[in-house]
Amino acid sequence: MMLAKKSAAGGVVVWLITLLLTTSDSELAEMVHKVVLFAIFVIVPLGLSVVAPNDQSRSKLYKFIVFAQPIAAFITLTSFFFEKGLRSAALASAWLSLNALIALFGLVRLTSRRIHTLEELSIDAGLLYLPVAGLWLVIYRLGVQPFGYGEMIILLTAVHFHFAGFATPIIAGMSGRVLGNRNYPQRVFVAVVLAIVVAMPLVAAGITFSPWLGFAGALLLTVGVVLLAVLTVGWVRPVITSARWRTLLVIGAISSCAAMVLACLYAYSLATKMLIITIPGMALTHGFLNAFGFVTCSLIAWSQIAPKDRITL
Repeated sequence: MMLAKKSAAGGVVVWLITLLLTTSDSELAEMVHKVVLFAIFVIVPLGLSVVAPNDQSRSKLYKFIVFAQPIAAFITLTSFFFEKGLRSAALASAWLSLNALIALFGLVRLTSRRIHTLEELSIDAGLLYLPVAGLWLVIYRLGVQPFGYGEMIILLTAVHFHFAGFATPIIAGMSGRVLGNRNYPQRVFVAVVLAIVVAMPLVAAGITFSPWLGFAGALLLTVGVVLLAVLTVGWVRPVITSARWRTLLVIGAISSCAAMVLACLYAYSLATKMLIITIPGMALTHGFLNAFGFVTCSLIAWSQIAPKDRITL
């Protein structure tokens, strides 16, 4: 776990350096590139730091993943300095390969447990969804546009599955670990996990088949995230003894609510073909609230609290 946190801390330094570099002629693409690189260098190792295994059967794979993560991140970074094509996609495939290993770790977690608690299943889902992000990143760097998608939609899909697909179920799982057997509305937490996990394929189907499916997925994800915010403020926050980490969790909860309202507005505008908020507007508002407000603040707090299964804090 310490190595993953050190990787995330080092990743912040590398990411700050990338802010000085130019990777695209488009201002919007440049901005979204920086968000993707933040996910690669900071969010994924932070997520890994909170899911360190307790048993030896999974520790070797986990340690290899944590060791390989910064290597894969640097190789993927270089892909942004080449023209889109086979060479750029081949470099980005290093990240897809790491994502596949993380999903394998999630599968091993899932199949090796005798008891499947809801919070652990939520974490498993986050680990298993990550290769979707890596796949879309490779497609973006390849420069092809399957199903007639624009380049920006492909890039934003990669962003979405790093933050909503990977990080959000893990954050929900951490909340579930803290709540444990305490007196809290358990049905609400069930709704949180089901909504977050089920929303991911719905959002993907919306991109591929119908914007109304995408709106349904965005609405379901919003319900799950808002309910998670309610649990965080009402039941998780009082359990955390450190004022610093309580504050970060509350900031994350408030940011998530604001971000998801914007996501619903955007999905509705796509379904109705009514301009409510533009892609640049979404990147500047929803993107930054979700990435830096919700996911980053929450994962930093959980990386310090580091609750294990049914731990008493």
